[in-house]
Amino acid sequence: MFRPSAVALLALILASLAFAQAAPAPRQEKPNTYVGKPSQPIGVASAPRKSEGCIRLAAFNVENLFDDKDDPKLSGDYDDIKMTTDPTRLKNLAAAIKALDADVLALEEVESEECLRWFRDQYLKDLGYEHLASREVGYYRGVEQSVLSRFPILEVKTYSDVKIASAAARLPKDPAERKRQKWADPDETEGGGGFQRSPLHAKVQLPDGSTLDLFVVHFKAGGKKFAHQRELEALSTVNLIDAVRASDKDAQIAVVGDFNAQPTDMTAKALRDKALGGLISAYELRPGASKGDGDGEGGSKSDRRKFLTHSFVPEDKPGKPIERAIDFILLSPNLFQKGQKGSYFVLSVPKSSQPGSDKPAGYASDHNPLAVDLKIAPKSADKAPAKK
Repeated sequence: MFRPSAVALLALILASLAFAQAAPAPRQEKPNTYVGKPSQPIGVASAPRKSEGCIRLAAFNVENLFDDKDDPKLSGDYDDIKMTTDPTRLKNLAAAIKALDADVLALEEVESEECLRWFRDQYLKDLGYEHLASREVGYYRGVEQSVLSRFPILEVKTYSDVKIASAAARLPKDPAERKRQKWADPDETEGGGGFQRSPLHAKVQLPDGSTLDLFVVHFKAGGKKFAHQRELEALSTVNLIDAVRASDKDAQIAVVGDFNAQPTDMTAKALRDKALGGLISAYELRPGASKGDGDGEGGSKSDRRKFLTHSFVPEDKPGKPIERAIDFILLSPNLFQKGQKGSYFVLSVPKSSQPGSDKPAGYASDHNPLAVDLKIAPKSADKAPAKK
């Protein structure tokens, strides 16, 4: 449980100033200045201008962001010095982040807080990201979830000690009912174990005086073989949300990041189910959206391609890439009500058209960033006077 901060008033003032002064002026829609071009046109080519009177919430799996400092805890097959991110990739990641113009940006696959701070200071200067958070979660590859924010981060927590098997209590007891609802068959994760990568829970002070409980997730990868574990991770995240709501029934909650599951998989549906997580997908705030189609199936096939977030070419099937929507922004109903209609988008970044781990020049990430605008502005008394 988070405890009230002794400097809450100062944080509110700082958040309002960040909104009014530190953040750059909203960007006009324009082509991105990547080194190289997207090889698969999923997502939109340019980030739209931020909506008037809104803040922007975004998420981006930056695919193994490593600095060039050797971490002695990582060696052998997972020696981090061999994972140092190429300078061209760093420039392309930075170009995407600049184009996003997010006020609160969740990141996945970051080496460490030190790496994040270095990347910010070297490549994201003058973007107003004065606040950041990243926590070690004991993952064997040495990556974790992180946050860059223009507003104060009041508290940060991770949940590496949570045993996800306890969340199985939320599953139907009858195996036939489990199958009917399309839950995965139980596996060894029923016996114990925690998150593959613990969610990062950051409480962010927003410029209107409210707070955001932001959960940045990166559920276990690995296809259908690990579907049950992902479901338990999602249900464990529901438990974390319930704990927040128990202490603050009006909490504004966002669960964002890489779910490694598609919209109709139970991993994603569990967090949207009104009887479980009760969250609403920001996909419902996309241009031309219809209410209730947050399963990702709404719209034409060509329209849906604009909202795919992940693309890769498997080594055993070179040729046509596999393209999916596996990254999401899910909002509590009270936060969804502040969502700007038509503002949700997925931004295309340069990808690889080749199989394997060797990335071509101009590559950025196998994931696209996604973002939504929220109608949250400073209290009127806190607004800076208009410039003449």
